[in-house]
Amino acid sequence: MTATKSRTRAAPPANKTSASLIAPGVYVGGWDDAVAFEGTRICVLDEAPKEKPPAESHLPIYEEKGDRPLIENLDRVWHQVDVARSKDQPVLLFCGHGIRRGSLAGAWYLHRHEGLSVDAAYAKVKAVRPKIQHAREWIGHWELLNEA
Repeated sequence: MTATKSRTRAAPPANKTSASLIAPGVYVGGWDDAVAFEGTRICVLDEAPKEKPPAESHLPIYEEKGDRPLIENLDRVWHQVDVARSKDQPVLLFCGHGIRRGSLAGAWYLHRHEGLSVDAAYAKVKAVRPKIQHAREWIGHWELLNEA
């Protein structure tokens, strides 16, 4: 079996995670998922976690003061996911509950990696994680996502 095929069939890396698979080896989840996740964890919370779960990186993707997405950091997340996936490592994009920031990071990854529109990327995430909120539901200047 080739490496590509094994990534396509990726199962959750930990039995106790409820993270959602959005692309081969790429998951969206919350804090509890990160505790159980076996792989690269990228935290997209506004503040870095002071306790477990450990994250390989912390990249805030939303600026509350300006009520806008941080496109530069979203692109950094996309790059870090690609680097981890090139090493065949599963990746979890996580925030508190995997509803807003985690799903934004996941949708942005699909947008950049697969060339989907932001709305199509969100639809793909929502298909496997129905409780998410599209950026237009919680970010004042969400339209910046379509302009980047």
